[in-house]
Amino acid sequence: MPYQLIICEKPSAAMKIAYALGGMRVKKRWYRGLPVFWVDLEGKRAAVVPALGHLYGAEQNSIGWSFPIFDLRWAPLKDRRKRRWIEAISEIAKGADSYVCACDYDIEGSLIGYTILRYACGGADIKARRMKFSTLTREELRAAYANSKDRLDYEMVYAGKVRHEVDWIFGVNTSRALMDALGSVGGGFEILSAGRVQSPTLYALYKREVAINLHVPDPFWTLSSEVVIRGIKYPAEYKVKEFFSKKDAEDVAERCKGKKGHVKDLLVKKRILPPPPPFNLGDLQREAYRVFGYSPSKTQRIAERLYLSAAISYPRTSSQKLPQSLGLRRIIEKLGRIERYREVVSRILERGMLKPREGKLTDLAHPAIHPTGTLPSRMSAEEVKVYDLIVRRFFATFGEKAILEEREAVVEVNERDLFKVRVRDLVESGWMEYYSPYILWGKAEGQRERFEAADEALIEKVDVEDKFTSPPDRYTASKLIAYMERQGLGTKSTRAEIIDNLYKRDYIEGKEVRVTDLGFAVVDILKRFFPELVSVKMTSALEEEMMDIERGRKDNVEVVLKAIDAIKPVFERIITKYEEIGEELLEVMEQLRINILGPCPRCGSGSMRIVKSRKTGKRFIGCDNYPNLCNFSCPLPQEGKVSRSKVDCDFCGFPVIEVRNGWRKWRFCINEECPSKKKYL
Repeated sequence: MPYQLIICEKPSAAMKIAYALGGMRVKKRWYRGLPVFWVDLEGKRAAVVPALGHLYGAEQNSIGWSFPIFDLRWAPLKDRRKRRWIEAISEIAKGADSYVCACDYDIEGSLIGYTILRYACGGADIKARRMKFSTLTREELRAAYANSKDRLDYEMVYAGKVRHEVDWIFGVNTSRALMDALGSVGGGFEILSAGRVQSPTLYALYKREVAINLHVPDPFWTLSSEVVIRGIKYPAEYKVKEFFSKKDAEDVAERCKGKKGHVKDLLVKKRILPPPPPFNLGDLQREAYRVFGYSPSKTQRIAERLYLSAAISYPRTSSQKLPQSLGLRRIIEKLGRIERYREVVSRILERGMLKPREGKLTDLAHPAIHPTGTLPSRMSAEEVKVYDLIVRRFFATFGEKAILEEREAVVEVNERDLFKVRVRDLVESGWMEYYSPYILWGKAEGQRERFEAADEALIEKVDVEDKFTSPPDRYTASKLIAYMERQGLGTKSTRAEIIDNLYKRDYIEGKEVRVTDLGFAVVDILKRFFPELVSVKMTSALEEEMMDIERGRKDNVEVVLKAIDAIKPVFERIITKYEEIGEELLEVMEQLRINILGPCPRCGSGSMRIVKSRKTGKRFIGCDNYPNLCNFSCPLPQEGKVSRSKVDCDFCGFPVIEVRNGWRKWRFCINEECPSKKKYL
């Protein structure tokens, strides 16, 4: 008998959807390695089948390595497992008479479902229904199935297709051009990449790095002061913040230290701090970085696992809205069954008014990130942390305003010298108590003793400090995500991945992002020979046009053709400057390929080098006197940038090697017989 075919994005989501729709009457069967969940839906059988994310991708519609290529097609990805799943889904689809797309309701999920229905299921996209849901809870999935739309969300599908096609046209063509140019001058093969979003992001980091390198520190002097009022010691700031003469600073310190004065003026202000809005993905990534030090991509992965376990709503959202239709009271009551949240829930429900504070940002597909009230039976330590952060932020949106009292006193001494004393006290905690322990403030102090006008003040400490002007701060991955959001670079789903790719290509390094020599070289070439590729303006304009496709305002073919017209002159310029580009890249690559790590600690006459085994393809450290004079070797991690650190091992005196992989860094002694047997952290 014919059956219904329900397409899901991942195996874990397919299992959740199957059990939500079919209850306990679910039969799991394996078909050529593909898990298929058979359920009965009101007397009709249905097969719930998962994908593995994208099964199809854009590729050139011709054979061979060349550029520029503008003629693309959609084809199965080359991953063997994914191709087997496509074949299995195609076979199962032959017995289906109706279809439902139950992939995540966003651009990528819509595209995944469309390509499977279109290519693996013989054009079934035109008769498929679409489920829309933001959580994988049983109630929402059943409602989404009952109220499924009678057509696919083609606007999001076309927006996704255009994004992949434009990214391919920009990224693959430019990357091939760089690699071909290097190979044309005898530079061999190196994986180099440039992309529509990656390049302007790298250029922003490049400009910050240049500003840091060009900064010349200028000396200045400040006063570090403390004032005692009513027996309480307060830090104080002299009326002149920076001195450009050390003697002037010392003169002030000498005449003020130990002197008595009085509070001349007093300004008291109350500052209202409203509750924060609920998390969207960017907010969550920044807060998890601040609180836990997690990279944006790590936070996104953890949040997606929590979503797949039905603990939170769909995380890839830009919304800061929590509509009442979510059943907010029900979610809060369910969270109250969890011991650690019971007291907070009780206080929220006692207030009676369950209206959350919302932000301005919205999302066409999903609300803000919020807990579902369902706690998974098992969570990793990292998942527990991120889940708790999301829950407490959710609680905070229902809290009362917090109130700070700010008191600013001007202390006068010697009838000429003025010091400012600033004190901030938390008078009412409000929402901050719900968000504890992730706030910078403690509990409200209440009405403790305050200084007043005319109070006597003792200038207890005045020290002169030598300082220098500082360069601009480096970006962290969290700050870079915020920059990309402001500039319209990438999407909420792709920004973390783009940053990861910059690390993988060895264009950047470190937790506080530093551009590498290779990153400098690539940007120098891009901005000199084809500046369009590093243009924030062009990239953000394309992002806006793709948003217009999603809103149904623009035609997808028109946007692709416009992008091709914009990039064609760039490739024509590349061809005319081929040799020049290759020579510049070669010069940089030759410098980077010098892989000497210092003198060999065993023979003393040779040098340690990074060597790649012809037999296994794995890299290790070896002495260049091998095999005649020295057989020293040391294994290496197979990923990450290797360099000689500035220290030797405290235990054996051998060199310590430093490995950087992304923003992670670790050190270890290269002597395998070292008594420490311990990594340097």
